[in-house]
Amino acid sequence: MVLIIGGAYQGKLDYAMENYPGKSADIINSLHLLVLEQIRDGIDSLAYLRENLPQLKDKIIICADISCGVVPTDPETRLWRETIGRCLALLSKNADEVVRVFCGIGSRIK
Repeated sequence: MVLIIGGAYQGKLDYAMENYPGKSADIINSLHLLVLEQIRDGIDSLAYLRENLPQLKDKIIICADISCGVVPTDPETRLWRETIGRCLALLSKNADEVVRVFCGIGSRIK
């Protein structure tokens, strides 16, 4: 598994397409939006990812890192932020490679 993280509009998908040619079918883009939908549907995203780790082993997962900065006062947004942080910790622990993309430049952190 390859985990690509970074801020909004930093070029994460472009980075994945350029650096992993032929793997576009294996890209899971915008994991952060899936997590938000799961929160709204009452689904435990962390448990969902744990259960599906074997199916993710050959995937490239792209997620906006929203876990930094000022803590939101809105309960749903705060829960989303905390859940993203926990999910990224789980995925990075299990990933073969973790890349942070900033201004279109990828830095391998694992």
